[in-house]
Amino acid sequence: MNSDNLVLTRDELLVFLAIIGSKTMNGLEEDPLADLGDQEIAERLNSGEQSLINRGLLVIDENSVTLDDTLVALVGSSVAPDATFLLTRIEPDGSNEIHYFNATSEILVEQTSPRPGIHVFEYFPDVDALGNRLEALLAPLSLLSGLNGEELSLSAEDMAQFMKQSKQDDGDAARQTLIQAGWAEEAAGRLAHDVATYPTWVGLVAWNLRNKEPEGLDPVMLFQADDYCWLVENVEDNGERLRISTVAGKQGKNNLMALIEPLKETYQPG
Repeated sequence: MNSDNLVLTRDELLVFLAIIGSKTMNGLEEDPLADLGDQEIAERLNSGEQSLINRGLLVIDENSVTLDDTLVALVGSSVAPDATFLLTRIEPDGSNEIHYFNATSEILVEQTSPRPGIHVFEYFPDVDALGNRLEALLAPLSLLSGLNGEELSLSAEDMAQFMKQSKQDDGDAARQTLIQAGWAEEAAGRLAHDVATYPTWVGLVAWNLRNKEPEGLDPVMLFQADDYCWLVENVEDNGERLRISTVAGKQGKNNLMALIEPLKETYQPG
């Protein structure tokens, strides 16, 4: 690899996708150009193409189009990975920070968009480097050492309602949803308060993505609290019932870290 990371504008990324024959990828809309007129599309793609040429990432002559090797390796593997771990940190105001960790048999890449219109692709030389990156991202959880060992449950339907009300900043309604589902007022009040005050972490992994029937694990969701986490897990295979337990932050972090095992198994460089 010539570089550990590559930064692309949205227009540059769309040109790359057009060249390799892909309409979109993780982190973009299903059709990123859908809302644009023909003239604006042409202007955006021309601008992105010229920028790639100026940066030496794209060479066009009469007979061929040549893409830079680093561009192909980092971005190409993120367009069509064999396995992906998606880590999302959601703030109480609804803003979020999304990290895609993509793996093929030959390469490990993190894909992020730190601000609108900017896409960053970072190369990891091995699985230890990827693990260290995750450890750094999840470091805030390691500071939460409290534990009171509660174990509660909730239907997926009630959880969806609770999350909707929390997103709408309606803490009283969210608390009442839990109480009506059988929760004690004190526990319901604490969870409603914590979701409105601290970040929520969600981890999701899928692999064999190039096959017709990809595989995946149940997502891991953590509601951060003042000194512990609420860990949300499926109780049943159909996901209709959820177990919600209070755990130390380190345990919650380890539950998220465990999801990258399929990426480690996928990455088998020659």
